[in-house]
Amino acid sequence: MSAAKHTPGPWLRDRASGVGCDVRAANGRKIAACWGLSTSAAARKNTPSYRAECDANAVLISASPEMLEAGKLILAADALADGDPQFDEAMERGIRAMSEAIAKATGSAS
Repeated sequence: MSAAKHTPGPWLRDRASGVGCDVRAANGRKIAACWGLSTSAAARKNTPSYRAECDANAVLISASPEMLEAGKLILAADALADGDPQFDEAMERGIRAMSEAIAKATGSAS
């Protein structure tokens, strides 16, 4: 696999970003600014439903590095021969990482 060209994770939803829903790297660098459906009346009024959509977009984007890493772990485990004693452990690591990334992406991470 080629070296990553994106900003390394973790990425976090910046809840202090004001009107926008920013995603920042651990070093504070802005990764993304998120909005909801900007053509809707809700967006023009900055309603709670619009803010919730913005926040959900930012939370999903912030989980991207973890999802990428989990996917790589699962693919690496899948590359092991069936019956390899390391297969189960490798697949378990990948599945655990993907479960954690999905929890982060859906806002159900603790």
